[in-house]
Amino acid sequence: MSLTSLGSIVSPAIGKSVEKLDFSLAEWDRNPRIANLLSRTVLKGGKRLRPLLTFMVADLFDLDHADVAPFARMVELVHASTLAHDDVVDNAEIRRGEASINMVASNKQAVLAGDYLLSYVLQEIASTGRNDLVIEMARIIADLAEGEWLQIENSVATKLQWADIEAVALHKTGSVLRWSFAAPALLAHTDAEFVQKCRRLGEAIGIAFQMTDDILDFVRKDGSEGADVKNRVINAVIFEALSLKYQSNRLNMSQIHDLDITATLDLAITKVRARVDELVKECHGLLFEIAAEFELKRGFRAPEALNALDTMINFLAQRI
Repeated sequence: MSLTSLGSIVSPAIGKSVEKLDFSLAEWDRNPRIANLLSRTVLKGGKRLRPLLTFMVADLFDLDHADVAPFARMVELVHASTLAHDDVVDNAEIRRGEASINMVASNKQAVLAGDYLLSYVLQEIASTGRNDLVIEMARIIADLAEGEWLQIENSVATKLQWADIEAVALHKTGSVLRWSFAAPALLAHTDAEFVQKCRRLGEAIGIAFQMTDDILDFVRKDGSEGADVKNRVINAVIFEALSLKYQSNRLNMSQIHDLDITATLDLAITKVRARVDELVKECHGLLFEIAAEFELKRGFRAPEALNALDTMINFLAQRI
């Protein structure tokens, strides 16, 4: 997926705003070697989905792209930091068709580079004087760490349930997409209840996005399929397949050493797709509720932005 392939959804103005974002870290010279490593690896290329969504939500709330740009940039940098950490945890060798950051440098340097990037993000947000956004991002960073921790625990859990799988998706993916909806709501100075609805919309999109990725881990044929099985990461499809195999919705992973799920894979994918459909339905409902409430309170209506976001929700969940 790229900005080009999203041309029918994304307005030219948003495309230009995303393209203008600078991810080089050139202005931050505390350690040019770390910045250079990041620029050559996790900050190189990518879909820029998260800043794109941030600008789309900004249009829904009648915000100027120039005011939103620094915060759209920050969410992509946080995402990049998670890639640096994930490549170490997953023992990755390839990222976007090139050597992963831990292969270019080392595991220790990859972790430190990711931490360095998170420090930069918090400093940049703090420099805007928006303490509410600093707190919002700090919570996301905490969620990311907790999500990785939960994922490790799930691989050896004695009573693993579906809720545990969804919790990982929420913390690791939903938390970052939460920013794309909550940050514009905070910048628009909306009330706390409204911001919370925006947070939930971002989280639900993120969970659906992650579960779609879990399905793609089995259906794509690009050489990277089956990575979670190899790394014993219990994603949504693997959990459902094992539940069917052992006829239990509560798994003792400490006693399950064989992750051969060939016999139950197709049905497991069908079940995960059904959950994605439920989440997409929730997202559509929340989106229209948010748009209607904003129009009622502010007298601003953005049908094009609303339709674009509605279409984007479908697109993100139908990449299979």
